[in-house]
Amino acid sequence: MAAAAPRRLFALSLLLTLAALTTAISAAVEPSYVLGADISWVQQREGERVKYAHNGRVMDMFDILKEHKFNYIRLRLFVDPTARVPEDTPNSDGWSASPYSAAGYCGLDSTVKMAKRVKAAGMGLLLDFHYSDTWADPGKQYKPVSWRGLNFSQLTERVRSYTKESLLAFKAAGALPDMVQVGNEVVGGMIHPDGRNNGADFAKLVNAGINGVKDVDPNIKIMMHTINERNPNGWVQTLKTNLNNAEANAANKIDVIGLSYYPKWHGNVDSLRRSLTAIANNHNYKVAVAEYADKHREVNDVVFALPANKRLGTFVWEPQEFSGDNSLPLFDWKNNRRETNSRIALYPIMAEAYGIEDGEGNTTGVININSRDRISTRNFSLIHGGTVAYNSNVPGVITVYSINGRMLGKIRVDKAGLYDPARMLNLPLKSGVYMLSIKSNSFLDERAR
Repeated sequence: MAAAAPRRLFALSLLLTLAALTTAISAAVEPSYVLGADISWVQQREGERVKYAHNGRVMDMFDILKEHKFNYIRLRLFVDPTARVPEDTPNSDGWSASPYSAAGYCGLDSTVKMAKRVKAAGMGLLLDFHYSDTWADPGKQYKPVSWRGLNFSQLTERVRSYTKESLLAFKAAGALPDMVQVGNEVVGGMIHPDGRNNGADFAKLVNAGINGVKDVDPNIKIMMHTINERNPNGWVQTLKTNLNNAEANAANKIDVIGLSYYPKWHGNVDSLRRSLTAIANNHNYKVAVAEYADKHREVNDVVFALPANKRLGTFVWEPQEFSGDNSLPLFDWKNNRRETNSRIALYPIMAEAYGIEDGEGNTTGVININSRDRISTRNFSLIHGGTVAYNSNVPGVITVYSINGRMLGKIRVDKAGLYDPARMLNLPLKSGVYMLSIKSNSFLDERAR
């Protein structure tokens, strides 16, 4: 399939001002294909004075990833990472269970700070709710210590309120996620024992989490995360049935099904291909690999080979350091710091092959405003790509500002037509957050009357 025509990605969010009338618009980056990374450990490692480098030069992790055409970041969130899980709680896979972080890493405050860096870098954000104080995965889904006295009805209410309260904190910081993952590797349910297995109670907890997201912003996309085993296609169908039993049409609120894929546990690449193809063919969801750490090109080729309307992309898991399960990270420990290795060079190559890089080195994508491709008023429309369709023959002015309020330039418009601020200003605007002011003289005249 031919790649979409390259287009400069202008903004993550736009603030349009029509004279004295101000309308705030939330716009999420929708790359044609996601090249994502989960780098939740980076903040902690930086606190431990770990440095990251590329070509022998110390750099910010976000700059390294953007240089290699990553366009999305995934961050995990624990309820209380400082909590101590009771000693009699089984820990089936050997990961340290309690506390996850005495310093509170991957808790709300630290994750909001990390999310602000994601947004400042102009990248999409997937927030991964574990609904636990520590790791949640197929082997364990520990109920948060502070929730252990709740009955099921109270627990369901708490899942919704906790999700809402958390997202309101991100929103207040200007770092609202573009996508939310309701639970982590929930093939066996979540918040055990209440939501064990893929049954009715699990579906009620999932629905509570989804509703908590939609309480804050109905346009945030929802991902459900399972693994590449135990018949993922059948798991999705059972989840849909139980969700719809919990609340009419609840399954329609899901946008993406993400799978974890680690060859040691989940088979060869052909197995992954069969699973993703079955989900894409049988369900009206996009599909993604939400975690992988090996076979970098092969995994992405499998996802990209799916129909364009069914593929989302991939998220490589902790590529700066994870080397367990025979995985191959993108960084090596060298010169007392983590330095990129040759594997990271695959990502710009993939970006070019998949059509997510234009000739000027800008990440391509589409502005999606409230799940529509355009927003209109009487005198202008904002269409995908950040282009302004000016609908009036009365002169006006388009002014572009940085997110800090510094004016970057003005475009005087004399007649109706399409105006691309990024191109017309002839400025090296990068993917990021800008403010766009559009003032039409006809609008001013109308308000004067």
